[in-house]
Amino acid sequence: MMRKLKLTYFFGGFILGALVMAAVWLCLGNQSDNAGLISSENQQIVQNEGAQSASTEASAGSAETHDSIISDESSTHSDILSSTETSVKAWDSSAVCTGGDSVSYQGRVYRAKWWTQGETPGNSDVWEDMGITDGTPAQPANVSDTPIDASEPQDTELTDFKVVGYYPSWVPDKLNTVDFNVLTHVCYAFAIPTPDGSLLELENPDIASELIRSAHKNGAKVLLSVGGWSYNDVPLEATFLEATSDNEKTQRFAENIIAMCDEYGFDGVDMDWEHPRVDGTSAKQYEELMLILSEKLHAKGKILTAAVLSGVTADGNIYYDAAAHTNAVLNAVDFINVMAYDGGDGERHSQYEFAVSCGDYWKNTRGLPAYKVVLGVPFYARPSWAGYNMILADVQDAWDRDNVTYNGMDVYYNGMETIKKKTRYAKENLGGIMIWELTQDTSEREKSLLQAIGSAANQVKE
Repeated sequence: MMRKLKLTYFFGGFILGALVMAAVWLCLGNQSDNAGLISSENQQIVQNEGAQSASTEASAGSAETHDSIISDESSTHSDILSSTETSVKAWDSSAVCTGGDSVSYQGRVYRAKWWTQGETPGNSDVWEDMGITDGTPAQPANVSDTPIDASEPQDTELTDFKVVGYYPSWVPDKLNTVDFNVLTHVCYAFAIPTPDGSLLELENPDIASELIRSAHKNGAKVLLSVGGWSYNDVPLEATFLEATSDNEKTQRFAENIIAMCDEYGFDGVDMDWEHPRVDGTSAKQYEELMLILSEKLHAKGKILTAAVLSGVTADGNIYYDAAAHTNAVLNAVDFINVMAYDGGDGERHSQYEFAVSCGDYWKNTRGLPAYKVVLGVPFYARPSWAGYNMILADVQDAWDRDNVTYNGMDVYYNGMETIKKKTRYAKENLGGIMIWELTQDTSEREKSLLQAIGSAANQVKE
């Protein structure tokens, strides 16, 4: 009996030991596998960061020769785009998405800012456009592949460095604060289109006339800016589409724009259709309108410009709809005003690197001659949307910074040094600087962003 009991203990202990050793080896194996997974992920992150850094350096190297809210700053656009094939599902109108969820739709990636179901990406503020998925914008339908004309215009004034400022019609009492000696062009914003191809009566027409007189005394031109993002909080994109829905309406729309231009004595037109799209018919309708305006305005000795998308995201990914500004349109305009801001809330809003990427897209990717690319800079902060003058009144040293706490909010903007740096880049590589908008500058000359632009432009040799 004792012998049997001993044998039972022996074999039982042996089996128990084997089980314990197996458990230990299993745990060690899992830890090893997990460590390998983490290492692989970290290596991928390092590779991604290295690629991103290389991309930034490449953009910087080439530089030497009106809205989206970011819900999660820790997750970059490039991270999402690089994982599109494996982690981003196609948008489903019946599916529920919450803040931070990403979907693909019509060749681009969108990220939800908050809970959503059934709201179409690209047509709702709940979605943030993260850029195209494959790095190559699709061409708009029904437009010809017109080569870019890189020849210089006969009017050499257009090749000079341009300083373009928008003056909003709804701020009639700050005209005397604008230094027209720095500006070469002023855009009076905005003439508002209607669906039938007409324009609403110009807001504060007396101010527009005074603006034209003051600018002309100082050798600056004044353009009638048509459109903008919205009117009375209603986006104008649908209005532009309806106003150009057939050839007859497009002709009438163009004639009404030129009639208002002539009535007040503007020197030309700045088209601010925000924004034509690759999908659907808007790219073709926009192109037809711009070609008509170009022919008629240039016959009168007037100029045509266009406010255009940044072209890329804050991470350098090409915006899908940037291609809707077709080569034919880019040839037809005298220059474009690149909205190189609103890259997102926080520091993504208007970094220097973002500006360089925008300039690089329009000049190098699209092939525009340098004199036609005018780089936009903001005179306001995000996420507060407060003007630089308001921030400076609250934070005395805000002129020397790009980020302050304003009204309890962490806001980002461009201080004097960043504005100067962007101006120097534009002077050396592009055709000018554009400002949205002039009345947000300070009246303190030594802290003025407009004066900083003028100073930096003069410091760079032609």
